[in-house]
Amino acid sequence: MSIKKIFCFTLSFSLIAFAAHAQNVFSVKGRFTSLKEEKKVFLSYWLSGKSILDSTITKNGVFSFKGRIGNEVIKASISLKPIQDDPSISLLEKIQATDEQGFFLEKGLTQVRGTNFAKNAVIKGGAAQKEYQLFQTSIKADMDQLALAEAEILPIVIKAQGKGLDTNQRIKAIQKITVPLAKRIDEEEIDFIAAHTDSYVSLDLVQKRSGIIHPETFEPLFNSLSIRLRNTEVGKSLAKRLDVTKKTGIGVTATDFSQSDVNGKMVSLSSFKGEYVLLDFWASWCGPCRAENPNVLKAYNRFKGKNFDILAVSLDNKKESWLKAIKDDGLPWTQVSDLQGWKNQVAGFYAISAIPQNFLIDPNGVIIATNLYGEALMKKLEELIK
Repeated sequence: MSIKKIFCFTLSFSLIAFAAHAQNVFSVKGRFTSLKEEKKVFLSYWLSGKSILDSTITKNGVFSFKGRIGNEVIKASISLKPIQDDPSISLLEKIQATDEQGFFLEKGLTQVRGTNFAKNAVIKGGAAQKEYQLFQTSIKADMDQLALAEAEILPIVIKAQGKGLDTNQRIKAIQKITVPLAKRIDEEEIDFIAAHTDSYVSLDLVQKRSGIIHPETFEPLFNSLSIRLRNTEVGKSLAKRLDVTKKTGIGVTATDFSQSDVNGKMVSLSSFKGEYVLLDFWASWCGPCRAENPNVLKAYNRFKGKNFDILAVSLDNKKESWLKAIKDDGLPWTQVSDLQGWKNQVAGFYAISAIPQNFLIDPNGVIIATNLYGEALMKKLEELIK
């Protein structure tokens, strides 16, 4: 082959490689027409198992982002925040006031247009974003009603904080509205998945249901997705977690492990064999976990010494926070952790991606119930322990 041909071949190959590389470039350009003051805009998404958070500042309401993704479509979110936080606003109030909108990020241009709120902006992008907008439009009426009802709960909780007020009746009244709405939205999502088995929107809806995987309902939905979607990075991750969950379901022998307790001593799950044990996953920073701890403590005090014990696995990564929470909540049972946060080895064994979660294990080491909260835990133990 002549030098000229080699050069042409090399140049041609380089141009093809460059073109393929360039095709993965995305840009997000936006404008908020009524936004006069400067604000921070955040773009967040997951890429190759890593959380990506990019930010910029608006200039006369205009902003832009540029980056590179793989060949797959990614679920992202865009949010607007003041440049300086107001320290007088509580965390709960900040959550309520979150100005954010999710969208599907693809290679090429995504345009954001709005007045002064990210949550109300119109986001135009590729095919997945068009499908997402159509789906969002179809459930908008129900979502708006649900948001209005749920917005009533937060002020009740804020008002009751530190005052010992009983909010149960009012919250139960609101839940009579929210529960049927949530059920209807759930059914609409299932219908969408069934009708769009090769849509990234369907993959995202399935992933939303993977916080706590129930194989009997999750597996048929996952398997209904196209082979293309199941072979994506997200799809492979969901398949792996589904497989682990099926191995830690009711009727299966619990996976044994050993991890360090608060004093650095190794404790194994098998050392509890011969009694009922609640394997409880939690963390000091987890609000719902801390709210559930009094119920777990009540059950422990009722059945301790009666062939029942608790082994708690913390997803903390700071020992001082972990120990403080144990002391503050008055938790007397065995606590273990490798202080690796969400990367806790035992959490991996049990496919934990949301907490609190728990597994009730019988004296033979077999899982007999999962995710028993509140009175459900007490009732189950009363059935088992006379």
